[in-house]
Amino acid sequence: MSKTSGRATGGDAESATAARISGRDLPDQHPDLPPGLFFDTVEALGSAISVADADGTILYVNPAFEQITGYAAADVIGRNHSLLSNKKTPARVYDDLWRSIAAGKTWHGRLLNRRKDGTPYLADLKVVPVRSGADRPGYYLGIQRDASAEMSLERSVATQKALIENVIDLAPVVMALLNEHGKVMIDNHAYKVLMADMGGQEPAWAFLKAVSDGDAASILVERREFDGVEARIEVGRRLGPRWFACSGLWIDVARPEIDSYYEPGTGRALLLVCLDVTARMRAFQQAKTSAIRALTAEIQQAQGMREVLQGAVYQLQGPLNMLGAAAAMLERQGDRNPAFAAALDDVRRAGAETLAHLRDSLPRTVPEPVLPLNVNELVREVMDFMVDRLLAEGVALSWLPTPVLPAVSGRAGLLRTLLKVLIDNAVDAVGEPGATERAITIETRRAAAGGVEIAIADSGPGVAPGTRARMFEPFFSAWRRARGRPGMGLAIAQNILTEHGGTIAVETDAHGGCRIVVGLPSEDEALITRGDGV
Repeated sequence: MSKTSGRATGGDAESATAARISGRDLPDQHPDLPPGLFFDTVEALGSAISVADADGTILYVNPAFEQITGYAAADVIGRNHSLLSNKKTPARVYDDLWRSIAAGKTWHGRLLNRRKDGTPYLADLKVVPVRSGADRPGYYLGIQRDASAEMSLERSVATQKALIENVIDLAPVVMALLNEHGKVMIDNHAYKVLMADMGGQEPAWAFLKAVSDGDAASILVERREFDGVEARIEVGRRLGPRWFACSGLWIDVARPEIDSYYEPGTGRALLLVCLDVTARMRAFQQAKTSAIRALTAEIQQAQGMREVLQGAVYQLQGPLNMLGAAAAMLERQGDRNPAFAAALDDVRRAGAETLAHLRDSLPRTVPEPVLPLNVNELVREVMDFMVDRLLAEGVALSWLPTPVLPAVSGRAGLLRTLLKVLIDNAVDAVGEPGATERAITIETRRAAAGGVEIAIADSGPGVAPGTRARMFEPFFSAWRRARGRPGMGLAIAQNILTEHGGTIAVETDAHGGCRIVVGLPSEDEALITRGDGV
């Protein structure tokens, strides 16, 4: 057995081959390099190097090979590489290896090997065919490293990643991690489901806009955080709106760019967590709608009673005034019958007492506070609690709001009552003979002269010119189906508008239909005229 650089490398033939492969016979081709440089370099490498002939018989190994495998050079030189096999590498892997190197191609992959002491290790192996002047490779250069620790780390990271992903996916919240530019880096299953419901629209931006009044970019630029902010997201007509309680927390993350290797933790990302509170909000909305419905009905009833009683006072006042005038005329003529005069005085006195009782019977409640109000919100609330009647009557309602309107000052309960009686009037109208269809359109807009206008148009038969002047009189109704009811709706509406400094106009289309346009002054123009209203 010969010696090369103080290590056993096999017999003379193997030693000569190893020297040839390692480059000891190449100094003439590389006159600028000292003899033995290639060999010394291979000997010093940290990767395990081996040289085998065309049959896989080992001709040379370096010290790193001995360290990784536990085999000394003398143990393996002259033996086949198969002695390293752990017998657990699939045959297809070896088939692919030999097919590649036999064709003169470099092969790179992983083999399950075992050390001399029997312990397994994972070899990350590259086999390079080396031609010796013939068409087929004469030698194979093997370069391997122990990838066991790397595999364990990969498996551990994959397990941890799967565990975290499963926990996040099973969490009953929508979660996403956004980079500094707002791009979603990581999301969970609930986020993906919501994104599908939104037709592919990115939910993260919808959330950021909702919690920042439309200025989503400010959250990213200013690195703002938020906690439990309510957000209303429009998912689609079919699914309707959904509500979420959203929180956002900026966290440090490792930057993925290569040039940030020495700057770990310098990146920032926004962790967005949104809890779906739709069920709770819908229950709240239902309770709110029920309360508004009850309050509006109470106000309408009180207003109706007030208008009925005031109408009755007005109707009784006329005959009593006539009785008073007759008594005065008889007294001036000196033709006063004492008995008749006494009876007349009794009637007048009883009538005055009745009027006093009627005035005292006018319902009084604690006045509502005057507040700045969103007209669109009032209309939506009234539509919500009137939906049952609209469905029962088969009425199609179109809602055309102007998204941004100035606030109006007023009493919310009274203005809801105003809207309700006007929509009730429109529903009655579309049920009349001569109606072209059963449709109502409600529109809100800025008034040309300032303030807000609400237009309620119906597809009924319209209002005759002679009837229009009486529409707002107490006890009058132009609709047949409303006969037998007090007919106080439009009188109530006019009274409420008078209190709020508003206006009301009736427009009739030549082709049928009626359009009632209500004008309300904006908050800085409003003047509430009654201090003791319902």
